[in-house]
Amino acid sequence: MKRSLKNYSIKASLFFTGILLSAIAFAQDTTMATTTTTSTATITEKTWYMQPWAWVVGGVVLLIIIVLATRGSSTTTTADKVTVTRTVERDVDTV
Repeated sequence: MKRSLKNYSIKASLFFTGILLSAIAFAQDTTMATTTTTSTATITEKTWYMQPWAWVVGGVVLLIIIVLATRGSSTTTTADKVTVTRTVERDVDTV
């Protein structure tokens, strides 16, 4: 138990040390003076799943899948059918 606890503490300390060192590496500033010129162009383009027709097609497909999954089996074989025939005979009273 102590051995596994020691292994977990070593792994945890190495993990957090790695995170700390990577944060320090990303936090370094560049020493060169740079000028940045940015120009932005706004292009609005809708993705295919934001189009109304995609939602309609998806709804129809989902509805078809639900209907096919819930409908009962309409084909039965003759081996599945059981026929019970009873004959009843009555005595006739003669007067």
